[in-house]
Amino acid sequence: MMKNEVIQPVTRIYCDFDGTITRKDSGDEFFRRFGQFADIHDALMNGEYSVTEYYTRICTTLKIQSEEALQAFCSSCEIDAYFPQFLDFIKSNHWECRIVSDGFDQYILPILRTIDAGNLLVSCNVLMHDDDSGTWIPSFPNADERCKCFCASCKTKTVLGTSHPDDLIIYIGDGLSDTCPVHIADMVFAKGTLASYCNQHGIIHHNWNSFFDIISVLKKRKPVLRDIARKERRKVFIAE
Repeated sequence: MMKNEVIQPVTRIYCDFDGTITRKDSGDEFFRRFGQFADIHDALMNGEYSVTEYYTRICTTLKIQSEEALQAFCSSCEIDAYFPQFLDFIKSNHWECRIVSDGFDQYILPILRTIDAGNLLVSCNVLMHDDDSGTWIPSFPNADERCKCFCASCKTKTVLGTSHPDDLIIYIGDGLSDTCPVHIADMVFAKGTLASYCNQHGIIHHNWNSFFDIISVLKKRKPVLRDIARKERRKVFIAE
């Protein structure tokens, strides 16, 4: 890099998948369809398991009969009707978008392909089939033992690992696994449990129901860097 070259900040959008891009929690629906969901999930919500322990246990119960059965499930998952329009909008602004999910590639990638969005950057957990034992084995490439949030893979780790401290970060989400990265985001779109968390912790955010709402806000209001978010990002970078 030339000595006087200036790095231009990039606007980066990080978007949750389950219950955000999909209308329902497609992760829960996946395990409900192919695994033994109810009892294990109840134990998770009662605090008996960590999210990592929950995934490890429930994956041992998975019985995916065929590739066709998986594809049929993915095709049945309803995606927010305005998400393709949202992708066109951010492309026209030359913004970058990455999906950050605590779900699994086995259903996320096929669901995205149903709307021709298979080229999107995706950071998520990985599910591999062991042909010898016939079991499904989860792995968590973005796990961070320092993270205390309700997730197996740290979304903050992904955000910081794929951005520059001076980039403008927009975060979109709906649930408990999204509560960590909103602290380092300049602009937050939150609904559901995440909106309640933002209210409780004084995090400025935009409420939304569909991606139409998000497009409308972004057309009216130019995203700007939030000083406290940039300081939080820099603190973590320095600590690393």
